[in-house]
Amino acid sequence: MQISNQTIEVLKNFAIINPSIAFEPGNVLQTVATNKTIMALAKIKDTLPSSGAIYDLSRFLGVISLFENPNYEFTESQVSIQENSKAVNYTFADPAMIVTPPTNKTLTIDKPDVDIDLPSRMISAVMKAAAVLQLKEVAITCDGAQVYLEALDPTKSDTYKETVQDWTPESSFKFIFKTESFKMLPGDYNVKLNQKGIAQFTSADRDGVVITYWIASEQNSTYSG
Repeated sequence: MQISNQTIEVLKNFAIINPSIAFEPGNVLQTVATNKTIMALAKIKDTLPSSGAIYDLSRFLGVISLFENPNYEFTESQVSIQENSKAVNYTFADPAMIVTPPTNKTLTIDKPDVDIDLPSRMISAVMKAAAVLQLKEVAITCDGAQVYLEALDPTKSDTYKETVQDWTPESSFKFIFKTESFKMLPGDYNVKLNQKGIAQFTSADRDGVVITYWIASEQNSTYSG
């Protein structure tokens, strides 16, 4: 079988969240940060034929970069990567060595307190501002009239703010996240937030690939409504 470029991009992104990954047969890839503050699930275009575990995902991606358009053959213990006269047999790790998402728990937010859309341009702008101003936090806030995406830092007076949309519900909120937690692939996202401290970012369909990230908000986040 072959693995699409879209799946490779997902794996590169997941390697930033957790250096290891375990997978099951099918078209779903999942990961969770070792400190459990970020979890992600991607529905990919490819269908993986077997389960496996990769301890050093960046190393595995480096092996893939040695080939241009290889074929992959999965067994219970390894994946063979082949192209013309070149081949690498990559042995799977013990899944017990890898921090994986819970298999019997879903974080899907069906009844959010806040439901908004964030365009790719706006997310990129706030992350750039956070880097330039050296701000440690990103926040989704509302003053009761408008929703904003902000970059801020409790130890500094510098801030960056951009208006997302008008807000008609009688509520105000401030959901705060560590800047380092914004590890999503570039793109447009629907964002659902709740008072329990979980934010759900779901990407627009990316050529058949949809990714959802769950990110924990900081304890000093607030909601009134």
